[in-house]
Amino acid sequence: MSRFVLSILTIASIAFAAFGEEPPRFLIERIEVRNTHRVSADLIKSESLLKEGTEYSEPDLSAAAARLTRLPFLLSAEFKLEKGSSRGQYVLAIVVTETKPFFYLIDAQPTLWDDSRHTLDYDSDPAIESKDAALGFRWFVGGRGVVYIGTTSRRDRDVFTSDYTAIAIGYTQYDLFGTRAFASINLRRPIDEHAGRLSPQVVVGLPLTTDQTLTLDYEDTLVQNGTDHILGLSFRRKEAERLMSLTWAYDTTNQPFVPTRGTLIRVTALHSTHDHTGYTFIGAFPDAGPEAFREHLEGSGLDVVGARYWELSDRNSVNAAVLAGWANVDQNPAVFVPRVNYHPAYQIVRGGWSHDLWKGDPRSGDSRLEVVGALQSQQRDVREGGIVFGTTPDNTRSLLTSVSWVRRSSWGLLRLGVGYSWAL
Repeated sequence: MSRFVLSILTIASIAFAAFGEEPPRFLIERIEVRNTHRVSADLIKSESLLKEGTEYSEPDLSAAAARLTRLPFLLSAEFKLEKGSSRGQYVLAIVVTETKPFFYLIDAQPTLWDDSRHTLDYDSDPAIESKDAALGFRWFVGGRGVVYIGTTSRRDRDVFTSDYTAIAIGYTQYDLFGTRAFASINLRRPIDEHAGRLSPQVVVGLPLTTDQTLTLDYEDTLVQNGTDHILGLSFRRKEAERLMSLTWAYDTTNQPFVPTRGTLIRVTALHSTHDHTGYTFIGAFPDAGPEAFREHLEGSGLDVVGARYWELSDRNSVNAAVLAGWANVDQNPAVFVPRVNYHPAYQIVRGGWSHDLWKGDPRSGDSRLEVVGALQSQQRDVREGGIVFGTTPDNTRSLLTSVSWVRRSSWGLLRLGVGYSWAL
C-alpha cells in the first residue's frame, strides 16, 4: 500500500513539475529584417514590440509575428531563430512579404431580401472595421512614416452615425517619440455633389501589449454643403458630424480581414453630434411650398465585438462571433415634429466556415470559400416622440446567410458573393 501511495505521489509531483515548467526563453542578441523593398526595417522592428538584448519565449515570438501580419502593408512575417555570437544568444530573422503600393479592399457581396422588407442590412464581419480603407496608394517616408491617398468607406451598425464614401489623404507616424504609439492625420472629402471642404480626422493609438491596443479617434466631417433653389427660394443644405470614439482591442488572429485562427475582442465607446439643415414640404401648410428646417441629433453608444476562429485542418476553419451595441439618442427633428429620445440596440450572432482553395505559396496570400449564417436583432426602444417613426416596427429580427469567394493577395482583398436575408 505504501509503495502504491509513493508511486502516486511521485507521478503527481512529476505532473505538477511539468505543468508548472515555464517555456524556454531565448535571448535575442540582434533583430534582422529581410526581404524589405519599401518598408523600413526600423518600422518593422518597432511594430514587433521586441527589443534587442531581451529574453522572449516562443509564445512571445509567435504573438509578435501575428502582430506584424496584421499590419496593412505586410502580407506575411516569418520568424527564424539563428545562432548568435555566443552560446545562448540568438539572432531573430524576420522575413517579410510586403504588399503592393496600390491597395484595395472590395467587398462586393449584395444581400437579397424577402418580400417583407423588414430585414436588417448589417455588415456583420467582425474582422473588418468601418474605417478600413477601400482603395488607394501608399508610400513610405523617413524611417517610420506612411503617406497614403485614395478612397475610404465608413460603414457601421449605429443608427446615429453617418455612412459615406470619401476621398482621403493622410499621414501615419509609427513609434511616435519612441513610445511605440502611432498617430494618423487624415483629410477627407465625402463623395457627394454637395460635399464641402476637406474634413479632418485624427487617430492616436497605443499598443499596450503585442495583442492589445487602445485607440482614440476624432472625426469632424462635413458630409454636405450646398444650396438648392426651389420656387424662387434658396435653401442651404448642410450636414455635419462630429464623432469621437475610444476603442480597446484584443487581437490574436493570424491575419487581417480573413483570419483562420485566434481571438478578436473589440470594445468601442463613441459619442456623435449631427447637424442637418435643409428644407421640407411637410409642415402646417404643405401647399404653401417648402419650409426650411434644422435638425440636431446627439448620440452616445457602446459597441462590442467578440469573435473566435479555429483551424480544423490545414484547409478548413470555422468561426463564431457575437456583436452587440447599445445607445442613447436625442433628436430635435424638423419643424412641427416633437423631440425624440430612443435607446436603440442591436445583437448579432454569427457563425461561419471557410475552406482554403489556394495551392500556391501561402506567403503570397490565400483564396477561400466562405459560408456564413447570422441571426440579427434590432430594438428601437422609443422613450419620447414615437410619432416620428410612424408605423415602422420598433423591433425587427432576421436571418442572414451568404456564400462568397475571397482572395487576399499583395494587392489587397477582394470578396465576391451573394447573401439572402428574411424576416422572422
